[in-house]
Amino acid sequence: MKESSTLGVSGMNHAFAVSLLKDGQVTFAIEEDKLRRFRGLGMRHLKTMGSRAIDLALSKVDGGIRSIRSVAYVPTVDACEAQIAEQCAFVAEFLQRFYDCSPTVVPVDHITARLAFERAVHGNPDHVLYASRSRAIYVGSSSSTYDFNNEFAAVPFVECCAEFLGFDQSKIHHLESIAKFGTPRFVGPLKSLLREGFDPTCINKTMGAVTGSSQVCSGDSFKDVHFDLAASLHALLYEEVCDLLRSVPAERRMGTIALSGGVFHSWSLNDALTAEFPSTRFVVSFAPGNASCAVGGPLVLCSYGSEKRLSPFLGPKYTQNDVKAVLDNCKARYELHSFRQAIGIVCDALMKGDMVGWFSGPCEFGYRALGARSVFANPENPYACDNLSSFLKLRPSYFTYAVAMKDCDAPGIDSPHLSRSTRLPEYFGESPVRIQTVSPAGNPVLHQLLEAFQARSGVRALLNTSLNYFDEPIACTPRDALKTFYASGLDMLVIENFVLRKT
Repeated sequence: MKESSTLGVSGMNHAFAVSLLKDGQVTFAIEEDKLRRFRGLGMRHLKTMGSRAIDLALSKVDGGIRSIRSVAYVPTVDACEAQIAEQCAFVAEFLQRFYDCSPTVVPVDHITARLAFERAVHGNPDHVLYASRSRAIYVGSSSSTYDFNNEFAAVPFVECCAEFLGFDQSKIHHLESIAKFGTPRFVGPLKSLLREGFDPTCINKTMGAVTGSSQVCSGDSFKDVHFDLAASLHALLYEEVCDLLRSVPAERRMGTIALSGGVFHSWSLNDALTAEFPSTRFVVSFAPGNASCAVGGPLVLCSYGSEKRLSPFLGPKYTQNDVKAVLDNCKARYELHSFRQAIGIVCDALMKGDMVGWFSGPCEFGYRALGARSVFANPENPYACDNLSSFLKLRPSYFTYAVAMKDCDAPGIDSPHLSRSTRLPEYFGESPVRIQTVSPAGNPVLHQLLEAFQARSGVRALLNTSLNYFDEPIACTPRDALKTFYASGLDMLVIENFVLRKT
C-alpha cells in the first residue's frame, strides 16, 4: 500500500521550518537556518536558492515531491485573505521552480495549527494560552470557541524596549538574565505608555525620557538604570500575562494549561505564573515559537489524535558510517568506542573540568538543547560557566546556563523542555537555574549519562547548553559539530560514540 505523505511549511518572512507527516505520524522536522548556519531565514529569503530543509524532507519519501499528497502552509496569525492567497501562490511557485512539481497547497489557520501541535506534544492539555506579537488567545483544548481572542501589544512593546537595551527583538527572553540585578521601578510609566500607544520609531527617545539614560547597545556596560529597566519590562510582561489569565473564570484555569508563543521561552516568566496560579499546571513545549506551525499544519490536515506524544527529536539522524565518512573526509583524529565506553570517557573528562560536546541521535526540533546536540560541563567546577561564556558562547558574564537532571532527582518540577527553574545550592548558591528534567522514557541516552556521572562523581546535575559556536544555530550535522569543536574551546567531542580530543 502506498504511503500517504504531507509536507508542512511555515515562516514566509522568518523562521522557515519544514515537517514531514507519513501515514498520520510526524517523522521529520527541521528549521532551515540549522542547515544553512544563519539565523532567522524565511522562505522569501530562499526564493533564488531553494530549501535544504525541503530537500532533506523529500529524501525521506519514496518518489520525492511527487509522492507528497499535499502541502500544509501556515500563514502568520494576522494575515488577511489576500495575504494568505499570495503566500500560498508563492509556495506553489517555489515548489514548481525548484522541484518541477506543484502539489496542492492547503492553507491552515495559524491558531488551529498551534493547537494541534500543543495537543500532540502534551497529550491534550485542558487549555492553551497563546501570546503572539499581535494577539492573545485562550481556548479549551477540545473546543473551537475561544475564551478570548484579543489584541495584545505587550510583546511588541517589550521587544522595542529591549532593543533600547541592545537586545535583538527575537531575544526578549534574555531580559531575564539582567532583570535579576535590577528593581522594577519603571513599571508604572511603561504601563502608561503601553496603554496610550507607542511609536516604535521613537522608542529610543521615549525610553530615554522614561529612564533618563541613553541607549546601551552592547556588552557588560550596563548601569543600574538598565538593570532596572530590564526588571521593569519583565515585570510588565508578567503582569500583562497574569491579567489575561485572571480574565478567565477560575474554573476555566484549572488543570493543565499549555503556554504557546516565543515569549514563554522565559523560564522566569513561567516560574512566576506557576507561583501566581498554584492550582494550575503550566506546560511549555520544545518549540513554543512560530516554527511549531510547520508541524501543526499537517497534523490538522490528518486530524491527528492525542494518543501518542510528539517527541522533540525530529531532526536528521546519522549512522556511524555517515559520521565516519565525515571524520575521514576532514582528516580528523578519532577513537571509536562502545556506548558504555564512550559514557565512561565523557564522565572522566567532565570530572577533570572539561567541556564536552555531545552529538547523539536525531537533532532536536526547536532551539533548545535537550541532549541530542549539547555541550556538557561539571557544575562543581567553579570555572565552568565562565569557560562556556569565554571559549564557546562569547557571552557576557551575566548570562546563566541550564542544567540537566534526572527527573527523580528533581521531585515536583516538570520541565523536560527547559521551561522552569530550580535551586541547586550546592552548585549555584541561592540563584535559580533553568532545569531540564530527564526521564528514562523521554531521553534514555541522556538519562544513562546522568546516571553514570552521578554514580562516578556524586554530582546530580550537568550544565547543559547547545552545541553551537557564538550566535550560530544548533550544530545539526556531523560537519557542523566538527566546525564548532575546532573553532571553540571545547575539550572533547563525542559523535555517535566517535570520540575526538584536543591534544
